Parts: sequence; structure tokens; C-alpha cells
Amino acid sequence: MQEAEPHSLRGAIDAGALHDFRTEFERLEPVASGSLDDPVSPDELRLRLDDGIGTATSATITVRWSVQSDYNVHYSDDAGRNLRWDVHPHDYPVPDGDGHYHPPPDASNDEDDVEESCIGVTEIVLVARAVHQLWRVGYDSGTVDPLNDADNPP
Repeated sequence: MQEAEPHSLRGAIDAGALHDFRTEFERLEPVASGSLDDPVSPDELRLRLDDGIGTATSATITVRWSVQSDYNVHYSDDAGRNLRWDVHPHDYPVPDGDGHYHPPPDASNDEDDVEESCIGVTEIVLVARAVHQLWRVGYDSGTVDPLNDADNPP
């Protein structure tokens, strides 16, 4: 058995989870529209936002979710900012658990930049709600700075 590489999702992509994430996020956010990269065997969901945080005029949230409930939720916008909330095994010295956050502006993989994720829920719909809530806080405040500052959203 081949050992999984560090910092990758375990297991195949869960197409049903991607559908559920899209349904919930679109229900909550009128400026969002989601699409799968492949309708039969998707690898990712792309949620396009018709507006962005601060100076950004558009943004994308890309979601990958595995059958092992590992996930990667990547925000990027046309102002060049990137950040990610991840749950999967990693080889960073902190945090201890699988949940971690790659902060803006570039979602760096530098071990000194990675933080513990504020998202502690694991159910797909609750994670979608948490990501929406965090995005909305950033959108309403005009900055990406508070996107990992909540206390276990939603």
C-alpha cells in the first residue's frame, strides 16, 4: 500500500457532497452560482461570486470534498487574494489537528503562515454555512482580514 502524500485529501472526491455544498451556498447567497467541473465525475465545485471583498469585483470559491470528509475550500478574487480552509492530514508543526487555514494574500503553504481553522464543524451543509458566514463578514467589512476570526461558525 502506497503512503498518501502529506498535505493532500484522503479518498476520492464525493460528488454528492459537492452538490450539497453548492445547493446550500446558493440558497444563502444570491450573488453566487455554482458549477461542477464534470457533471458525472467531478473533482471540484466552483462557486462564482458576482462581487468580491473590498476592491474585488468578482471572486471564486473552489471546493474539493472527499469521501473521507477531508476538504479544501479555496477563495480567490480578481484583486489577487487567495486563502483556504482545509481539513486533511498535513505535516505542518501547527495546528495539531487536520483543520487548518492558509491566510491571505496568497494562501501560502509556508509552515510559519498556516493557522488553525476557525471552522470546527464537519458536516457538509454546516461547513457551507460557515464559509458563507465568513465570506459575508469579509464582504460586509470590505476586508479579508476577519475570515478566520470567528468562533466555530456557523
